[in-house]
Amino acid sequence: MSRINLMHIVTALVVCLLAWGCNKETPAPAPPPVKKTTTPKPAPVPVGAKEEKGVEVQKYVYNPEGHRDPFANPLKEIRTPLGESKETLTPLQKVDLKQLRVVGVIIGRGEPAAMVTGPGGKSYILKRGVKVGKNDGVVVGIDAEKIKIREKYYDFSGEVRTSVQELELPKRGGVK
Repeated sequence: MSRINLMHIVTALVVCLLAWGCNKETPAPAPPPVKKTTTPKPAPVPVGAKEEKGVEVQKYVYNPEGHRDPFANPLKEIRTPLGESKETLTPLQKVDLKQLRVVGVIIGRGEPAAMVTGPGGKSYILKRGVKVGKNDGVVVGIDAEKIKIREKYYDFSGEVRTSVQELELPKRGGVK
């Protein structure tokens, strides 16, 4: 016998067995037990639709005004007071303090000064009163080891706070 004929015979046998099994009458399944219900639940009413009694269903609308967004990242949305002013920014005001590197400090005659390099490798001279940093920072002091910068920022409650940041002169390297 060929393989195709054998497959036809097996298929015909399976169909016959299935048809023979379906001819037997099977008893109907017993109905599930009836549960006692106290009160039926009313069907949900679409928002804004009128009920049969003529009373309109009020739609709840959340007003976020005056509330902070609980899902917003508080670290990402820190505003700076600098954004409120309309003056043009210097290159030092466009960089973050962490991007500046102190190269040297000059103390002696006259007012102390410090040299810093920015992200592009350009050097800048800092003196007391120079504006620096994105958070409306102002240089308030320069000594032999560090530069002190006072910054303003908004805290999480929306109030303006000030903090003093320090840029330190790197430690000397070399032969000891």
